[in-house]
Formats: sequence, structure tokens, C-alpha cells
Amino acid sequence: MNRGMGSILAGIVVAVSLLFASSAGAATLVADYQFQGTTASSGPGPELTVEGVPAFPSENVMGTTRQVLSFPQGAALRMAPAGVANDYSAVMTFRFDLVDGYRRILDASNGDLDEGLYVHDGTLDYYDPTGNDNQSVSAVLSPNTYATIALVVNGSTPLISGYINGSLALQFAGPSEVDENILRFFKDDGSSEESGGAVSCIRVFSGALSDAEVASIGASASCQAPPAPVVKKKCKKHKKKHRAAEAKKKCKKHKKKR
Repeated sequence: MNRGMGSILAGIVVAVSLLFASSAGAATLVADYQFQGTTASSGPGPELTVEGVPAFPSENVMGTTRQVLSFPQGAALRMAPAGVANDYSAVMTFRFDLVDGYRRILDASNGDLDEGLYVHDGTLDYYDPTGNDNQSVSAVLSPNTYATIALVVNGSTPLISGYINGSLALQFAGPSEVDENILRFFKDDGSSEESGGAVSCIRVFSGALSDAEVASIGASASCQAPPAPVVKKKCKKHKKKHRAAEAKKKCKKHKKKR
């Protein structure tokens, strides 16, 4: 991948984050991949194509034992048609074997551009079309450690936001188009800036998820917010009122008149 020298300082990233906030767009789920022995979506959306033969081992994902899709370095997961355009969101829970250098997470250019979401020396990084690294202030990703990453692209603002485990990690003003109606996961544009690893879930939305919606997902093995707890209504205990016919009659003793 040929990169320019431009990079954005952490302080500027923080300043931009304070200036912009993700709008609460009406996001619609277009695909839900849970990788329970299949690359098909559990709801709408096309089946993911995978380079090579997919394997579905069981792993501990954030305290939950479940099947995941493991992949070697360079094995792309391809979603076509993606069914999204300039406003979309993608939530992914995965682990990488390597987080040093640049390791591509998501590519919306179908391999034509360097632009996209990366792990960069442990930071979450969106490499933009102008050649700038827009990255988290500190390293947030470790090798062989699952994390839930969310990318929210609000093309109408335009604003791009990246989250880790529900918390905002990077944000900058800029659009991002989905070329050829294709999204590629964990595959770079012909270079070695990739990593093997495993993915527990991917959910793709048309529209921008809000900050609150991403926060509700948090760190999730299924890429979705936990169901709301069922609150049982407590019934008030009332004293039973006994009817006169059911109660014991209390008889008054009267003195007999002689």
C-alpha cells in the first residue's frame, strides 16, 4: 500500500471529536453474520464469500464460548451486494493475530484504494482519501484479543466515526463511498497489510447508528445490544376482607333476664 506522509495528531483528533457528534440516523439492518457454522446472514443480506475453505472452531469470545470463523492472512470476506451507499454502519467483533504496522479491517473500495479502516500499531485508524491517518489517541487493540469495532459513515454530514467496545475512538469530517456495492473485510489492496485471525460476528446497517446505539452494543460477542431485562411487576399484598357470611360470628353473651 503506497502511503503519503500526512498524519493527524492525537490532539486534533480529540478536538474534532468534540466539534462533531454522530447524528441519530435511522439505521436499518441489512445483514447479520453470526458464523455459527455458516457464512450466510441470519436475516436479510447475501451470503459472504470467503477465499479458501472456511473453518468454524469454538472459541471463548468475551466470556462466551461460541463458534467463530477463523481465517488466514489474506483471506478476504466479501459482501456483495452490500446494499449500502454513502450512509452505512458496520459492527464487527474479531481478533487479529497481528496488530503491528497496518492491518486492514474494512475496505469499501473493492481493492482499488488505500482508504479504509485499519489497525495501525494497535490503534484504530481510518486512512482517508487525502493520505491522512485519523487514529485513536492511544493503542486500543491487542493481538489475539477480541474487540467490538464499529464504523459509522454519515455521508450527509459528512462524518466518519470509529468505536471500540462502544466508546468513540476516532472521528473526522469526510465522506466515504462504497464502490461497486461491495464491502470487503480483513483484506488489503494487494499488499501484505493484513492479518489472520477470527471473527465472531458482523452486522451491517444502511444508515448511521447513533452514539447511544453503538454504546448499547458495547463489547458484544454477537454484535448487538443485550435484550432489555424483563421487569416483573410486584403485586401489592392486600389484606383479605372477610365477608360477614364467611367470618366467624362473634356472639355476645347477654345475661338472661329472670
